[in-house]
Amino acid sequence: MNPITVPEKLPSENARQYAYRVLYDAIMTLEFPPGMLLVDAELSQALHISRTPIREAIVSLKEAKLVDVHPQKSSSVSKIDLDAVEEGVFLRFHTECAILREAVKKADGASLALLHKNLEDQRTALESGYLDRYMELDNAFHHLLYLSVNKPWTWSTVTKIVTHQDRVRRLQVRLGTEQLWPGHQDHHAIFNAIMMRDTKNMDDFLYNHLTAGYRAAMPELIKRYPDYFSI
Repeated sequence: MNPITVPEKLPSENARQYAYRVLYDAIMTLEFPPGMLLVDAELSQALHISRTPIREAIVSLKEAKLVDVHPQKSSSVSKIDLDAVEEGVFLRFHTECAILREAVKKADGASLALLHKNLEDQRTALESGYLDRYMELDNAFHHLLYLSVNKPWTWSTVTKIVTHQDRVRRLQVRLGTEQLWPGHQDHHAIFNAIMMRDTKNMDDFLYNHLTAGYRAAMPELIKRYPDYFSI
C-alpha cells in the first residue's frame, strides 16, 4: 500500500469519521490511485486507530462507489467508471442551471465579493503553477454559487455523486496549466452573468463548461493511465 499523508484528528471527529475523511481525501486527490489495495491492518497502523473504524469507513466508501470490496480479499480503490462520470455530469448540470438562475436573482454583495476574491486566487494559482490549489479553488467557486442561494445541502448531495468526474478532473491537472485556463475564463463569464443579473443562453454555456475540458482530455488520460479506468 502507498504511504499516506496522515492529517491530525479533529477534536469533533470520532475514529470512524476520521478514518473516512483521511481515506476519502486520499482517494479524491489520487494519493490513493484507482485500483490500489486498501489493507486495513496497514491503515490502522498509519492512522493509529483500531481496524473497526477503518472497516466502517470502507463500507461507507463502498456505498459512495469509491471502494470495491472483494470477498475474502482486501478492498481496493474503485477504478473510474465512465458511466458514473456521465451520470454525475447529468446531475450537476441540471442542478447548477437552477442554482445559477437563483444566484442571478438572490446573490448579494457579500456573495459577489467572495466569488470575486476566489477568481483572483484562481488566477494567482494558475500563474504560479499551483495546479492542485487551482482545482481546490475551482470547486470552491461552485460551492460559493450554492451558498449564495442558501443551498449547502444541495451542494453536499451533488458532491457525493460527482466523485468519479472529480477524479478525472484531478488527472486532467497532470496535463498542464493550458488545460485549466479555459475553465477559469468560464468562471469569469459566470460571475459576470450574475453581476449583470442575466442568464440568457447560459444553459449551453454551463454544459460546455462542465464537460468540454475533461472530454477533450479523456483520450490522453486513458492512454496515460489505462489501469485507472473501468472501460
